[in-house]
Amino acid sequence: MSAAILYWDTNSTTTGAGTAGGTWSTGGGPTNNRWNTIIGGGSGGTIGKWVSGSDAVFSAGTDSINSYTVTLSGTINVSSITIEEGSPTFTASAITFNDASPDFTVASGLTTTVDSGIAGTNGLNKLGAGTLIFGSSDKAYTGATTISAGILQLNFNQSFDTVNLAGGELLLNSASTTITNLNLTANSTIDFATAATLTVTNLNLNGFTLTVQNWANASDFFFATNWTGAVPDTPNAAPMNQVAFDGFAASDTKWMPYGSHEVTPVPEPSTYGALLLGALTGLFAWRRLVRRPAR
Repeated sequence: MSAAILYWDTNSTTTGAGTAGGTWSTGGGPTNNRWNTIIGGGSGGTIGKWVSGSDAVFSAGTDSINSYTVTLSGTINVSSITIEEGSPTFTASAITFNDASPDFTVASGLTTTVDSGIAGTNGLNKLGAGTLIFGSSDKAYTGATTISAGILQLNFNQSFDTVNLAGGELLLNSASTTITNLNLTANSTIDFATAATLTVTNLNLNGFTLTVQNWANASDFFFATNWTGAVPDTPNAAPMNQVAFDGFAASDTKWMPYGSHEVTPVPEPSTYGALLLGALTGLFAWRRLVRRPAR
């Protein structure tokens, strides 16, 4: 049986959702009657409290187009969340996804921030072309996180069991992200928005291309302990050349043979040394040439 669809509605029987901010609760008085059974809001549907396990849509009608805050109170069990208008921020408590395949959809051009916790055991599917931000607090849910479209932005140190990049973008706006299994199921993107370290235990590109944006040498680090099909220190061959760093040729990408096995487009330190030695040798020969007395 499909879950019921409930639309966030803060203005009761008036069409639309109203000012949109408020408390998301299963209890309390009439002020927590913020959910409508019809898409447009208003008196045509049933307005009441949250029903555990429903699909949450923000918001009823089309008038809630600004930023607003939704404060969670108590345990909120939800099948899926869809953001159709506006840019809500969820705070306090935690959202528990109880669907077998929970979806979090953010429509194109919108941004949603989750400062609340996220719980559940069936992972999370990021859908929609908008941006979903994981804010202040680790998200403790387990299972696979699939980014099918848009951006999943991390503003807090985060650990994942499995991340499937299925055409979307993982944006790192935090100091440290660890992923046990990182799999590509379509051409996808990782964005090092700030100085960040990404540590992956098992990397599998599955023949797809990973574009790495805003990566800065000696400031950002991408480590892969195990990389399916990869050969250490061997650029310009698959799968190494399927990782393309902005500003570098894909043929430059290599997997370092030591330490934590960094994935990088820059030469090894020994290569820098050889280049420097070659430059110094050329300079020495040039100086000898220009100083040679004329005959």
